[in-house]
Amino acid sequence: MKGLFEWKILAAIFAVLIVASSALVSNSGIKDMFLNSTGNLGDWMEDLPFGNMFSTPEKSMNAVVITLSAENIALEMVDPVNITAGDSSVLNFRGALTLNLVDNKTLLVPSDSDIVMDLRLEGSEIKNVRLTTLIIEDIDFVVSSDKTNISASNDKIEIYDFYGDIRITDVVELSGNVSKVKDDKWSIG
Repeated sequence: MKGLFEWKILAAIFAVLIVASSALVSNSGIKDMFLNSTGNLGDWMEDLPFGNMFSTPEKSMNAVVITLSAENIALEMVDPVNITAGDSSVLNFRGALTLNLVDNKTLLVPSDSDIVMDLRLEGSEIKNVRLTTLIIEDIDFVVSSDKTNISASNDKIEIYDFYGDIRITDVVELSGNVSKVKDDKWSIG
């Protein structure tokens, strides 16, 4: 109990010294020296093996073009997107987008409505699409990046943190950035 009390006294004295020294330091050169030394301490701590233990790592983004070929592909648009097909547009769409590439039909089911739109969207483009996670099984795909080209048939593909554009023809082409795209045998990101 006595050791805990002594520790609290030392902590209080240390806190008072820091406040007093920062209040007494009026010369900007001394202030800069003090601030730079604490900044350098942070840089030094990051270089330690466990220095980044409490920081959130940044997701690196990888530029890719992913071509998907299947009879049906379902996408969930969480953020609003604009869909353009020829002279027609659907603006600020948010919800489920189901593509039937065999019959060249697309079902749009808005998340905030009971309306279902059955459209022909071949040759259409969807700009500024954000997909958090897209996992599709039994699909043919080609993934192209600046480092590699990967193709597979009847395989699973996992796409994480996609942001970019989608072009719909007889295939679906996602062109943009991902934090990771992978299957069981390979990974980009």
